[in-house]
Amino acid sequence: MAHGVVIVGASVAGYNVAKELRAKGYEEKITLISKQTSLPYDLKPLSKDWMLAQDHLLPPVFQDESFYHNQNITLKLATEIVAILPEEHRIQTANKEEIPYDQLVLAIGSTLRILDAPGVDAAGIFYLRDIKDASKIKQWDKKTKDVVIVGAGFIGLEMASTFAQVGLNVTVIEHAEYPLGRIIGTEASHYFTKMHRARGVTILTAEDVTEFEKDENGNVKAAVTASGKTIACQMVIIGIGVVPNTSISHPELEVQRGFVVNEYGQTSLPDVYAAGDCTVWPYHGELIHVEHWEHARAHGRYVARNIINPESEPYAVRPYFWTDEYDQTFEYLGHAMSWKQAVIRGSLDEREFSIAYLDDEQRPLAILFANNAEKRKEVAALMDKNRPIDPVKFQNSTIPIQEA
Repeated sequence: MAHGVVIVGASVAGYNVAKELRAKGYEEKITLISKQTSLPYDLKPLSKDWMLAQDHLLPPVFQDESFYHNQNITLKLATEIVAILPEEHRIQTANKEEIPYDQLVLAIGSTLRILDAPGVDAAGIFYLRDIKDASKIKQWDKKTKDVVIVGAGFIGLEMASTFAQVGLNVTVIEHAEYPLGRIIGTEASHYFTKMHRARGVTILTAEDVTEFEKDENGNVKAAVTASGKTIACQMVIIGIGVVPNTSISHPELEVQRGFVVNEYGQTSLPDVYAAGDCTVWPYHGELIHVEHWEHARAHGRYVARNIINPESEPYAVRPYFWTDEYDQTFEYLGHAMSWKQAVIRGSLDEREFSIAYLDDEQRPLAILFANNAEKRKEVAALMDKNRPIDPVKFQNSTIPIQEA
């Protein structure tokens, strides 16, 4: 009897593996396993639109239950997988149940970095990782006036935008001197900082939280920083990053920060694939890790296609992500952990601009574009040429960007 595809993890990557398998004509059994108790849902809105809808507590599910029934996808909720038995083509649950597979997909996402500081166990201190966290935050913020956000990554800044828009006093505390600077550089970092401060958000950079103070009821009442500041607050959100989840292990399953996969999504174990945030994958000759929604969706789809037709469609999708904060939208295409030169097109003061991050041969490794300054397909057309650009032409907004 065919056991079909078993997918562990039902967020963006795992859900899209299952959906794409059926869309491409796969007829064997599909089992989608989740530790969560709710139907598979989208994490992306939790820090933004979902959080703004104060009275809405239901998870933003991808599909209702009828979808899985109609697509003949078996959902196993509230199920934790703890081991792979590759010789037997089985996985084991925390309850010692064994589930057989023909192909296995690991799509178990990432895990939170935890802040170690005195008082971090106070009531009113939260991480945002799932719908349970988001629901607790939404309920708690009804009795909050002052919120501290630890970490100025994209999730932290999206939360700052959300809370500022519902009228809370927001303070963001960031370890780095330039929020997001490692990804987007100092010019864009200044832009984000200025944008938030214009909305009344206090941003403290090159600063760390060393302690949380509690009131007589055990609720958080203040955050204390390394420089000696005491910041009153009734709620704290900690967002200091994530790491790939590699908790399901095996001696022959290669891990380098995340599960190592090839261009087809295959791990080092036969018939075991991995997709999304839990992986590192080959891109332009190096293994990279990408934590964004668009990557998880695309990676899941490619893995599904390569399960149906093994090693047929190498995953070579250029990384892309976007973020909405207040009334502004930012998009980023490419991958650049370092660059030789950053060239600005348009005007930061007028809120429509693009920044190209160039290598030492002046080829664009990545491009950030804000508030519809450019169209994604035209930015992609420029990058598809994989050639040096003329910085002067790039800066000239009268010249189409793909001709720079």
